[in-house]
Amino acid sequence: MHYKKPLHKTSKENIYHLAPIPFYKRVFDNDVITDDVYNLGLDVLNKEQRQMGQELINNFDESRYKDYKINYNREDEWVEEHEKPPIGSRFYVEPNNFLDFDDESVNIIKRRIKVGFKELLWSQDYRLGIKPIISESWLQYYDPNEGRGHNAHNHHRWNNSEEQPLMFSGGYYLSDGNPLLDHPYSGAFAFHIRGSKYYIRPKAGMLLIWPHDIIHSVEPFYGESYRAVINFNIQLG
Repeated sequence: MHYKKPLHKTSKENIYHLAPIPFYKRVFDNDVITDDVYNLGLDVLNKEQRQMGQELINNFDESRYKDYKINYNREDEWVEEHEKPPIGSRFYVEPNNFLDFDDESVNIIKRRIKVGFKELLWSQDYRLGIKPIISESWLQYYDPNEGRGHNAHNHHRWNNSEEQPLMFSGGYYLSDGNPLLDHPYSGAFAFHIRGSKYYIRPKAGMLLIWPHDIIHSVEPFYGESYRAVINFNIQLG
């Protein structure tokens, strides 16, 4: 992720942030739109579609894997002169692109995401020509009894040549699934930054947007109902 200014002033004299990570968070509380889309997804998606984009064991990206030509030396030990994070999740299920669904409530959520994206870029001194494109989306329902989460990953592409300028990722939560109280990490979302995990407890109507290369994960979820989230990738058009 590149920034227009390397140093950002703080409220204290002579103290700056060095290219801080921009991050967007907003909660639409007690929102009927969020509830409508939660119920719509249950109606129009089958079980397989509800799991699209989740990390499902034995679901490799087979179409890519079978034709992939190894372009690196598979050494037992090695050193690389950079701190580039891992790219992507190894297990893959194609997105269901739920945000393309023709429904007014879905369109409202899509507009909220695009407005949030613009506000985030405005905070970084981008002004003109911001035309957001949601390139992929996944509406996912985490079963309350399966303990499913998602291993640490980011949304880098497999190859640097596939990167687009100003790519961001995000999630819009439709339900937290009422996580079990005796499981303090149930369904918690976490960013992995500089050796620490930064947890956020999801809630219905919460919108998060972050640079696509930030590593993140989801703790195993146990609850009373489905934990539902629309994940997405968004970039400049």
